[in-house]
Amino acid sequence: MLSVVIPTYNERENIKQIIQEIFRVFHSHKIDGEVIVSDDNSPDGTAEMAWRLKRVYNVRVLGRKGERGLGPAVMDGFKIARGEILGVMDADLSHPPEKIPEMLGFFPEYDLVVGSRYVKGGRVEGWPFRRRVISLGARVLARGLTDIKDPMSGFFLVKRECINFREVNPKGYKILLEIVVKSGIKKIKEVPITFRDRIYGKSKLGKGVIWEYFRHVVGLYGYKIRRKIRERC
Repeated sequence: MLSVVIPTYNERENIKQIIQEIFRVFHSHKIDGEVIVSDDNSPDGTAEMAWRLKRVYNVRVLGRKGERGLGPAVMDGFKIARGEILGVMDADLSHPPEKIPEMLGFFPEYDLVVGSRYVKGGRVEGWPFRRRVISLGARVLARGLTDIKDPMSGFFLVKRECINFREVNPKGYKILLEIVVKSGIKKIKEVPITFRDRIYGKSKLGKGVIWEYFRHVVGLYGYKIRRKIRERC
């Protein structure tokens, strides 16, 4: 079974369409799947809209009222998921659900399959120059942590058994990087996708998110160094 977690905050305008598109793909490709909407107490009624969809689709809604953040929302969704394969997608329609069957096809040979903007055939649509520069800088900072070309991707599938739930404790928005570093996943496949900028709602990317990412990366470098020291002892 495949469990797709969608972390949300103020995505009422998008959540219905993304869920409909995911289940259209599930149905047409005979995929046994569920969607978990992990919502950070959105004031715009995102969770309420998702609850309505439960009447038609295999959707579960997780209302989070404490700690906010994409990373913790994803991990909370993973913990209640029923699937052996766990997935993550953004709610803002930037990730193409039609890529899910192709990505699933690489299991069980691979442990992690990433929807990548930066491998051959992948691309980004609608980003201004500033957003592209920020993305480049983020990838450069992560080069010492992983060989993945798109470590910032928010669209990936991973075997549940490969996640180190005890160690993974994300604070920021880049959950993929946290999982790869702290779970030590090696068998990784990147699949090209076309990433489209959101149409509805506001981007969560701001100065606070950028600073949080920098702190997160520094912390992951420290974690990697400490793990190497332990392995040598």
